[in-house]
Amino acid sequence: MTPGAGSEASPAPAEPTVAPPPAQPAPGQPAQDPSSIDWATVDLTTIDWATVNMSQVDWQGVSDNPTARDLDEDTLRLITSRSNPGNATLTIGDQVWEFDNFVCAFGHEATQSETFSFTTDSRGEFDGVRVQMQVTIADDSGQGRFEGEGTSQRISFNDVSDFDNPSIDWSMPRGEGAISIDGYGISAEGLFDDQLTAQERDSVPGALDATCGDMSRR
Repeated sequence: MTPGAGSEASPAPAEPTVAPPPAQPAPGQPAQDPSSIDWATVDLTTIDWATVNMSQVDWQGVSDNPTARDLDEDTLRLITSRSNPGNATLTIGDQVWEFDNFVCAFGHEATQSETFSFTTDSRGEFDGVRVQMQVTIADDSGQGRFEGEGTSQRISFNDVSDFDNPSIDWSMPRGEGAISIDGYGISAEGLFDDQLTAQERDSVPGALDATCGDMSRR
């Protein structure tokens, strides 16, 4: 119907406003500066881990973040492959074992233990035998110390593929050596006992030289 004289036509509806698409990062570049992310609170499942500069990730924040448990196995493998997993070389007598992973926990809160102020975990396979090496420091005072009176230091190196009939079972008992911590560098020297032949042979001198990986906790 044509409007009559003196009547006003209804205004045409406004065109909808369309927001421009967000700028996309260049291929191979991180979507966000890692140093600007609060790693303890961000939803870790929304991070594009394939493009993040791993050297700028706050791994302590990641380990404290409750959304870390929501990361799927593929993402965890990707994170592990792109981050520094740490490394360790254990020498006992004339035998040498090299590990391509070494993760540490510093302090009672990180170890989640009232006894241990420092723990590590490192795993590998040598000559078809799956093994685990652990370095532990206990502090009876509860102060989280790594050395001094009331602390005890130990290294164990075990076959974890056959607990009933192990082929490897070495340990540096408490009081038989010294473990030094310098930042993320771990070193130790001491006497190791072969638990499989402990009654037949003397202790053997040994040493550890290791670097804690990115996913270590403080």
